[in-house]
Amino acid sequence: MGTGLERRAALDRKRILAKLVLRSTVTSVPELPDRPSWLDPQRDALLTPKRLAGLVHPIRVRLLQMLQYDGPSTATALAGRVGQSSGVTSYHLRVLAELGFIVEDTERGTGRDRWWRAVHRTTAFTFRSPEDPAGPDTVEEAERWLRIDADEAHRRMIAAIDALSGQLDELPNLPWQINEWPLRLTRDEARALGWQVTELLQQYRREPGDPDPRPGTERAMFQFQILPDEAGS
Repeated sequence: MGTGLERRAALDRKRILAKLVLRSTVTSVPELPDRPSWLDPQRDALLTPKRLAGLVHPIRVRLLQMLQYDGPSTATALAGRVGQSSGVTSYHLRVLAELGFIVEDTERGTGRDRWWRAVHRTTAFTFRSPEDPAGPDTVEEAERWLRIDADEAHRRMIAAIDALSGQLDELPNLPWQINEWPLRLTRDEARALGWQVTELLQQYRREPGDPDPRPGTERAMFQFQILPDEAGS
């Protein structure tokens, strides 16, 4: 009994600390040695290791992404998409609201359903903030965040592959692809390459909720990673 109460108290303390940190920082962009031009402090959240407290949970991260990518929604609608009960999604949505990542959309709300919307259009992560470098007490949380991100990217790839058998007539004309390219470059060149790719993507960026889709276009998700080659030197 005591162990359970102590664990619950520790979780409560962690959430309170997370709220204190995130409420004051989630709406700001941390200082960086070089900030990409596409990063809008008013519309994009940039997380650092300490700012992850309370957010790192697979369901929580996925709910936030859905609200950012697809626009406002309810706990009931989101529950069907993540395969959980509305009680579970309601709980995680309330936590996201407490942490400052989402707010209630009062213009859409009714007596039966509460609508939620994301505060920011994107939520990214960096180790490059001088004011919040990773330390022994935060690197594990950062690793958990990155693993959740990687798992979600993998889920999307597998879902696309699983759908191929139902598109036999379209396969010759589909533009979607999964590729790897072996590179040799400096760390500065790798960082510059990532920025160049991200800058190029801005002209195709889909705004939250996809409010004004161009005729003839399709929804797509672009994924890319620049990783050290484990076999290279």
